[in-house]
Order: sequence, then structure tokens, then C-alpha cells
Amino acid sequence: MDGPIFIMGRQHSGNTMLARCLGQSPDVYSATGEGTFFEHQSRLAHTPVSDRAAAILARAEGSGAEVPAGARTEAKCHMQGEGSEKETTAGQMYARCMDWVARQHGATRWAQKATSYVFYVGDILERFPGARLLFLARNPFDLAASMKRRGVWRAVARMTYGWNKGVRLALRASWEHPENVCVTRYEDFVRRPEQKLKDICSFCGLEFSSDLLDIYHVNRSESPYNQSSSEKGINASRVGYHEETLTGTEVGAIRALIDDRLVEHIYPDLASEAAPSLSGASYAAVLATTAALNTGGQHLRTLLTEPRHALHRVKKRLLP
Repeated sequence: MDGPIFIMGRQHSGNTMLARCLGQSPDVYSATGEGTFFEHQSRLAHTPVSDRAAAILARAEGSGAEVPAGARTEAKCHMQGEGSEKETTAGQMYARCMDWVARQHGATRWAQKATSYVFYVGDILERFPGARLLFLARNPFDLAASMKRRGVWRAVARMTYGWNKGVRLALRASWEHPENVCVTRYEDFVRRPEQKLKDICSFCGLEFSSDLLDIYHVNRSESPYNQSSSEKGINASRVGYHEETLTGTEVGAIRALIDDRLVEHIYPDLASEAAPSLSGASYAAVLATTAALNTGGQHLRTLLTEPRHALHRVKKRLLP
């Protein structure tokens, strides 16, 4: 089986869309939930062997992997291996689990959407040297507009921090591992879907077909989170819509929070030599303070319930 495919752009950057496109290939089984295995790999490695397969299978199912009814026992037996390979590591069990799920659905390889995996590129390539990692980068101003429409504007400073860190890590990984990591702009994909998906298929070693683009448009920002829709196809209607959604002060705040060097590199058309306005900079400071307080509280709650996971997660996101 060829290496898996991981879609690891930041939130609201078209990851589900791309995962669904790849899942249209007869060779690929695509899990379009949120992959979290590598976030929990350290904890799962310390789970008693007798419970490890069940814990990893539950993690895979939670990420969208569909185990046929009545087949969980078979899946766990396969994950544990046979003979000298019995009772293997958490990473080996996870690989066997997903390979097994893919085969149950008639596919020869699998794809997983996982927005946090840009922080785990090294761990992924250690486990899957032949993996292909796809990072969709989206205009941060449009991301902010999406958050405003979803009613989660108060978390916009956290988004910009994640955008800065995620894009920086993805670009670095694409330079260090060009055969494994590909960075694509969301805007280019939705404006020229056939050409960009051809490029992605070539990178992943998949055969392109126009049928791959025949997907439902789900989880739009003007509606609550959902994975169902009656509208099909890919369009560029969400490109540049921050211009009609954000106020001048809000745009100024986002400009103050994002890394100018990254914007200039990946979105040169958005780069600005002008300093953010005083109102924008002041609002950015308020947003950053609020985000720090909210994030600190969330991490503290996780620290009390899952200390190992909380420390590992903070380390991955805060350290260079």
C-alpha cells in the first residue's frame, strides 16, 4: 500500500473540500473528520498493551474512519499483529488500523484530514516515510471574515497566531521535504480547481479524473457546522469576501497580528508597507489579551484532566 495522505491546513481553509475530492478516487479511502492520533501518540504509547488497540481504534473512529458494523474485534486483532509482530507500538497499530479500514472500503490507500498535523510533520514522516502532506493556505483576512460570520470573532487573535505558526512550519517543511510536503493556496485551488487538483494528484501519485471535483459544498460559514449539503461543485465565491464583511478597524487589527513576512511571501498582493492604524493596533492588543486569557483557561482545564497531553500540545504549538 502506498503512503497515506494528510490534509493539514489551518481551520476553515478548505481541508474538508480537498479530503472529499481525494476520497472520490477509487484508490483512496478518505476520513474527513478531525485526525488527532499524533496529538495523542505519546499518551497512547503508555496505554497498557491490553487496552491500546481499543484506544487507538476509538481515536481513528473519532476522526471519521468508518469501521463496518460488527468488525471491531477483527480490526483490533489485525492491529495487534501476529507472531513476532504481536503487541507492537502505537504508531504501528494506528498504521495497521487505517490500512485495514481502507481495504474494507475497497481502497488501496487512505487520506486523513487533520488541521493540527502541521505541528507533527516530523512524527508523521518518521512513522510514514512515504506519506504525502498537503497544506492549504488561505488568506488570513478571509479566515477572519469566516470567523466573524460564524460568531467566533473573539478567537480571531488565536487564529492569526495559528496561521503564522502553521504557514511558517508548512513552508519550512516543504523546503526540507519537497517530495513529501506540498503547500497550495486555497484561492488558487478554488479558482482553478481542475488544474490544481491535477497537480495535487500528480504529487500524491494518484490518477486525476474530473469526477474527483464532483463533491458537495459543506460547512459554509453562514450556517452552523454541518457535513451535508445539496450544492455540488467548487467555486471561488468566498475569495476576498473580507472586503464586505470586516470593518476598517478589524482589517487593521488582523494586519497588526499577522506576520508581514509570511504575507509578503505567500500573498504578495495583500502585503502593505503602511503600518496598521492606531485604532487597528489598539484593537489587536485587546484581541490578543482576550485570546491569551481564554486560551490559558482552556489549557489549564486540559492540564488538570490530561496533563501529559496538555504539556505535549502546548510544547508543539508554542516552541519554535
